[in-house]
Amino acid sequence: MKAVLERLQERHGTYGVDWMGFTLSKKNPLTYHHIIKECEKGKKTVENGAPLTKQAHAFLNCLERVKPDLYVEWNELFTEINRSEAPPSEEHVEKIKVLRKKGEVIEQLYKKSRKWFYEK
Repeated sequence: MKAVLERLQERHGTYGVDWMGFTLSKKNPLTYHHIIKECEKGKKTVENGAPLTKQAHAFLNCLERVKPDLYVEWNELFTEINRSEAPPSEEHVEKIKVLRKKGEVIEQLYKKSRKWFYEK
């Protein structure tokens, strides 16, 4: 059976960026994000997952602690994309841009505090 992340990629496509708009690279590969957390009985399925780069996933985990409302908005968007059973639409891409803008200041502070992480 194919890995869940691989099935997510096949179903939704990968176009050089993840579902948070972070760029994919060898140093920043895709990871699987549980929309409903594993500790809250969330299963590792295509329907409960979002393909996020290593950096995006770490940043999203930071948002969960410092800006939980934005974390919830991201997960709602991931659920919406999953329900479409297609690659993110132009509407989804616009929502990604809006959510990135909402978290822009936090993201910049996070990147500065984790500079070593982003230079790997």
